[in-house]
Amino acid sequence: MSKVSWPENLIEELAYRRCILFLGSGISATAKNDEGKSPETWGNFLNNIKNLIINPKPEDIDFIDKMLRQENYLLALQVIYDLSDPGAYSKYLKDNFSRGRFSPSPLHLAIKQIDSKIVITTNFDKIYDNLCNEDGYVKYDYQKTKSIISNIKSPENIIIKAHGTIDDTDEIIFTAQQYYEKQAANPDFYALLEALFMTNTVLFLGYSLNDPDINLVMQSIRNTSSSHCPHYIVIKEGTPKHIIKHWERTYNVSCLHYGPNHENLEENIEELKNLVLGLREDRQIP
Repeated sequence: MSKVSWPENLIEELAYRRCILFLGSGISATAKNDEGKSPETWGNFLNNIKNLIINPKPEDIDFIDKMLRQENYLLALQVIYDLSDPGAYSKYLKDNFSRGRFSPSPLHLAIKQIDSKIVITTNFDKIYDNLCNEDGYVKYDYQKTKSIISNIKSPENIIIKAHGTIDDTDEIIFTAQQYYEKQAANPDFYALLEALFMTNTVLFLGYSLNDPDINLVMQSIRNTSSSHCPHYIVIKEGTPKHIIKHWERTYNVSCLHYGPNHENLEENIEELKNLVLGLREDRQIP
């Protein structure tokens, strides 16, 4: 098993709550319902949602399948979305991300116990939100920039839903077109996001380097940070070295590896939590 080699500066940043956690679909995928099912990953979701296409033509399905093989998930989803009934599409999203009665996993709990001041997520399910549904936490989506700024200055921890919430499927961001439309309509939020990246260390959890969610975000954030103060992403071993180098050079994101299986992520985050809490205790950080 490959254990993550956690940088000392990252542990310190987390201990002093200067690090933002950025959560992706890989975190939600660890949740389960009473039937033992988990939320669909990108690949499974797209393969299944193809069934919503009205009067599918062979050339459309061939194109979508080609995009899936190339892991060009954004374009595949855009084509499926354009060819599907909007009502059936919305129902499918709610059935899979809202009505599944998914319970938080031990990984969700470890992330909560790390106790970051700011947690940003591109997940529009409510699994982590529900775990933090108590005093001391507030939650806002990308449409509430002023509220986000006010609460960054408050004692409460804040969860920022960067792509919206399943409660309002008309406003969630799932395709590239939706992303660029919302970016144009909410420039203050994306300016805030860029400011947060400039002034904090960001740790990405639950993403691969080809996930559409994270690539959309990173393409809109200018890399103005020093290479001596990188952001970090935790990824499963086996990612091609050229993609890793691209992320390091283009986005100033350093890759931390675990493996060989997705299940090994939980034990690594548990170790990170213990390191962070241990440092807080040693230095008497409240």
